[in-house]
Amino acid sequence: MSEEIENVVLERILRRQEKANERILKTIGEILGEIGEMTPSEAYTIGQQLKYGESLQKIVKILSETSNISEVEIYKMLEAEARKNLELKRVYFEAKKIDFIPYEKNIALQNKVREIAIATINTYRNISATTGLTFLDLNGNKITRGIGQAYNQIVDDAIFNVSTGKETFYQALKNQLQTIGQNGIQSIEYASGRHRRIDSALRMNLSDGLNQLAIAQQEIVGEQFGYNMVQITHHENAAPDHIDTVDGKQFVKLDIIRQQIASGEEKEIKLKDIKENGLTFRGKWYYDFNYINDNLKRPVSTLNCYHQIFTAILGVDRPLYTEEQLRKDKEANERGFNFEDKHYTLYEGTQLLRRTELELRKTRETKIIAKAGGDTDLLNKMKQRENALIDKYYAILKASGLKSRIERARLLTK
Repeated sequence: MSEEIENVVLERILRRQEKANERILKTIGEILGEIGEMTPSEAYTIGQQLKYGESLQKIVKILSETSNISEVEIYKMLEAEARKNLELKRVYFEAKKIDFIPYEKNIALQNKVREIAIATINTYRNISATTGLTFLDLNGNKITRGIGQAYNQIVDDAIFNVSTGKETFYQALKNQLQTIGQNGIQSIEYASGRHRRIDSALRMNLSDGLNQLAIAQQEIVGEQFGYNMVQITHHENAAPDHIDTVDGKQFVKLDIIRQQIASGEEKEIKLKDIKENGLTFRGKWYYDFNYINDNLKRPVSTLNCYHQIFTAILGVDRPLYTEEQLRKDKEANERGFNFEDKHYTLYEGTQLLRRTELELRKTRETKIIAKAGGDTDLLNKMKQRENALIDKYYAILKASGLKSRIERARLLTK
């Protein structure tokens, strides 16, 4: 999946999760604000009702409904992606004079879509089921707990702070609201104890599902039409570890070519043309893809890599990009821009934009919980920070010439 063409369904699923996060934070903020208006005795009595009443059930229901709706869409998203990419391969079947296998009859591809969809949905389900909150305990230490345990402890601590005096409560409330809002809803790996924002975890999970499908589909359909090389897509502002190694380049598949020579299918390439890490074909050197990819710390299409792999036929497919185009884009990337007395490559600029987007999202969520909790000072502070971050974002865009991704536009509305 390329960065330039974001999957609409993926963004809809993530937006639904963001809305659920906001509703949960609003609910928690309202409860904390409600506790702050009570006397100590009222807080204790009503607080117990809050812990075991409708509020926690409401939070669990929000998470459950969000998950159930999205699971159906994940399968549809992956199947639609497979159908679209399959049509792009029709030309290779025609070139080899082989009957094209449409999706409805392509059992191998259907099985792979089902396999990846199940794995992606199971991971999605696990992420959604292991939600938690990062908050402050009574000693001011940050801790992260599952949603039910966190909710109960936050309510208990708020009741305790009310019983020690309003000044203590409101001082603790401000810190608590800011901590919960800045960290958002978390996804917890209970085996390791690691945790991260659920929106980040879900984005990576869904992107990985799309990438895994793209790689598997290229392999499956490539074998059906007899591929022996791959082309890697090119995108502007590639990361340093990929810009010279794989970006926009063609590679052969030596293991497949050896098989094609042995079977008599390959007539032009001879064994003498093959070296340990590549081959020469019509006077041009091609590296073996496995040799290059296996030596990358980030293999193609993994770990936030936006490159895609396309199976192709050596001698039939011309390079998708000219050397001149690749050279100019690399020079533009390195030339970069200056911002706040610091030089950035365009790739570093995209990372700066992503970090600013994350800070903006954190600020928005803190603003939501602060408003619900009745903390006017924190709310005004977050409004000011929000405006400053939006101004910074536009300043980066102006200095760099980079474009904002479409789904981020809603973040930039004051």
